[in-house]
Amino acid sequence: MNISYQTIFLAHSEPLSDSFFIERDVNVYQMARVIHNVLNFKKPPLSQFISTKTSIKLPYEIPERYQNAFYLANASFYDSTNWFLHRAYEVVFPKLKSELLKVDSYKNQTTDRATEKIEEIIKILDQCNSIIDVRFPVKRDNGLQEIIRGFRAQHGLSAGYSSCLGGLRIHENITRDHMKGLAVLSTYRNACMGINMAGAHGGIKICPKNYSPDELQRIVELYCTELIKKGYRQSLNMASAGKSSDYGGIENHEQMSSQGALYAINFFLNNEQIMNKVGLTTGIQGKTFIIQGLGKLGAPLAELLVNGGAICVGVKEQDAYLYDAKGINLKELYEYKAKNGSIVDYSMTKPYENDSIYTEECDILVFAAYHKSLVCHIAKDVKAKVVVEAADGPLTPTSHRILTGKSKLVIPDIYACSGATVASYLEYLRNMQQMRVGDLLRFSRNVYENILNRLSEKHDKVAAAGGSVQILSSQDDPKIITESIESILTDTGNEILRLLEHHKLGTDARTAAYMIGIENIFKAIYYQKIII
Repeated sequence: MNISYQTIFLAHSEPLSDSFFIERDVNVYQMARVIHNVLNFKKPPLSQFISTKTSIKLPYEIPERYQNAFYLANASFYDSTNWFLHRAYEVVFPKLKSELLKVDSYKNQTTDRATEKIEEIIKILDQCNSIIDVRFPVKRDNGLQEIIRGFRAQHGLSAGYSSCLGGLRIHENITRDHMKGLAVLSTYRNACMGINMAGAHGGIKICPKNYSPDELQRIVELYCTELIKKGYRQSLNMASAGKSSDYGGIENHEQMSSQGALYAINFFLNNEQIMNKVGLTTGIQGKTFIIQGLGKLGAPLAELLVNGGAICVGVKEQDAYLYDAKGINLKELYEYKAKNGSIVDYSMTKPYENDSIYTEECDILVFAAYHKSLVCHIAKDVKAKVVVEAADGPLTPTSHRILTGKSKLVIPDIYACSGATVASYLEYLRNMQQMRVGDLLRFSRNVYENILNRLSEKHDKVAAAGGSVQILSSQDDPKIITESIESILTDTGNEILRLLEHHKLGTDARTAAYMIGIENIFKAIYYQKIII
């Protein structure tokens, strides 16, 4: 039976149990094997997946460019991110339309006109506001000059936000497209967490291990200088995040990513209804996990999971992997890596690249390193009931649908990676003490106002009602930050659960999380009457 890639289309309806969706792959044998598996399924019938066109007209359909990202294993990170985003638009579109028709200037408009306007807004929001590509010379410690390349993308400013919040990545393999995708993800993560800021992301294309601390400092300083030359201007509502506490930063900021991921995992694992769907008992105690990456994020996260009662049975690094069903002594492994620079040759470690470890027995599979780490021909054999995106973009759209189609829970990056985002926003609030609190928190979730009120009361400052307050001073209890992150993640998690139930999304927490972000952005657009 001859089947072209074009004949296999994406089912936009609810994920079906035992269903597979096809993704192009460089390995023809692997692709043929996946197609063979699809053809041999007893249910659902293949006719549900094979068609030259869909027969059902949806209120909104994913644009063709992003639909292609579902089929292509080599699709760009930007297109894959947008596939996830526009899948959520499919579900939330009717609500966006009904809310628009409540706006004064649209109360007398037809539903067709409202549909056209929503589609128009989506097209505007699809575009990055800017993407800057800079190259500049830096003097190395040996006196030689070297050209460094950097990027910075901004997204979401069209929704009326005055500032951007995003990160900076230093890695030799980053691309312009990758920065665009991360900026989009930042916009909707900020909105999902109730933060009234657009998204942004920057990158410096080097391997940091090849540079001394002094060289890295010069590179980052020159990178910032180049951005200012290109149009980035300092202003009263501009501040950097992730600084040391001596310079107005939050203590232990670098640990907030792993702490946030732990809170995200605990939230879902302690929910009996979700655990019943995936077939696990509640709680972290006794759960086995495999983790990809033992870097600044993965190493502390693995340790936090073990401290919570979980058992590490597998570790995947770039140059080696280790699986032991009896459990791995992380303390010994960390000491070995610190001494040797790698886990190669440690105990039962296998020193070569192999993704098959992701299919080993475990309860939780954690990705804490690279994007596009799990592709379809591996995802279909994953045994873990819970998959955690502790890093940005480790699952392809096809892998995501395979897992959720099998009633596995994917804790998505838009939610699981938000610990550092919330910490950065709290640091930003601290640095913006000169601004009026009412302006600072406009369109932010009420929980942030509650945090500020708590801090104000602790220091006997004026209430946060338009006055100037001392926010997150260096004397604040560090626990306030972690407790605030947990509170915000719990608040967002409960909204995700509500949307899963209301829209019958099964275990598709990613679509629910994106829906929260979309709704918050459109609320700001409607209120300000921006681009409508």
